[in-house]
Amino acid sequence: MRLKTIRTPLAAATAALAAVLAGGPVFAQEEAEPVSGDVVTAPGLELRGRLDGERYDVWANVLGLTPHGSEETLVVYCIDIRTPLDTESPYTEGDWEESEVANLEAVRWVLFNGHPNVAPEDLIEDSGAEVNPDWSDEEVAEVAYAGTQAAVWHFTDDWDLLSDNPVKGGNNGEDEAVLAIYGHLTEDTGRVPDPSEFTVDLEGAGEATYEDGRFGPYTVRSNAGPVELTAEGARLETEDGDEATSLDDGESFWIVLDEGAEEITVKGIAAYDLPVGRVFLATDDEALSGDAVNPMTSGDSQKLILAQPREGEVPAEWRFALQAPPTDRPSESGGAQLPTTGTSLTVAFAAGLALLVGGLTVIALGKRRRATH
Repeated sequence: MRLKTIRTPLAAATAALAAVLAGGPVFAQEEAEPVSGDVVTAPGLELRGRLDGERYDVWANVLGLTPHGSEETLVVYCIDIRTPLDTESPYTEGDWEESEVANLEAVRWVLFNGHPNVAPEDLIEDSGAEVNPDWSDEEVAEVAYAGTQAAVWHFTDDWDLLSDNPVKGGNNGEDEAVLAIYGHLTEDTGRVPDPSEFTVDLEGAGEATYEDGRFGPYTVRSNAGPVELTAEGARLETEDGDEATSLDDGESFWIVLDEGAEEITVKGIAAYDLPVGRVFLATDDEALSGDAVNPMTSGDSQKLILAQPREGEVPAEWRFALQAPPTDRPSESGGAQLPTTGTSLTVAFAAGLALLVGGLTVIALGKRRRATH
């Protein structure tokens, strides 16, 4: 038996596009509301360094941000070493461009690989230093925070940590540990992806065929991590026939129709941690109003950056109209029928393939395979 591939006519694709647009997008990504909160501080280490060619020592106090309406305190870092911190005015989330702080990519990489995204003990040891067994958990965290903060300042303010006695009074191993973390996080920085770059896609709709009672293969494409899959009107299978519930980028699944089903909806969700790098500025209306505890003008307060990732999802949905080929004998399962020699094989994408991610609709032309002698 020889198989021949024929493209679906353009007119059918045009009709499919009209049908999809008439129904509107199934998913429309909602933009998160900016987070606002209050700054809290805890004692940290005093670091010794240089700024603009001159000595510039500064306290690396441990900073936190408690979002309004939440009891959780998020770890933040200073990205504006020259400006004093205002602990009485609220902060709100702003744009990196608005903050006018340099080297976003390097800073995000530092935070992603620094404290608290890496446990304090692990960060110290990964840097080649040692944890003093006499340090309390709080002191270990102070060291990890100070080393990370020093690396952040290196990129945002061109501040350099001294290699000789970098921590004032750091004679119990703090000197070596902070300096090691600083070097570890400022050498060979990489790049952390931006959430706007995350996508979930599907390949193979135009080439999918019907064989052994199932349609496929369809290949998942995701740069946001594994994709959790669910289906209505069908069962999704791996190549070996196991149920396909979670697939990585480049892995494929096949569709087995439920009995009597022709319209199938496949949903995919890739969960990820939103990379660090969200900037907070004390320039919102509340902070600038006369009702604020300590009203100020824009630019008068230190800028902060969130150090912890937040969870997010990239959802996708694909709709198919599939019809198994007719046969002169029923299958044992009573579901999708197997093709026989000389029988026309129809893979009908009646509504095309609708890919909806963030409100974007894309139509992929299907292909029809016909069995001949």
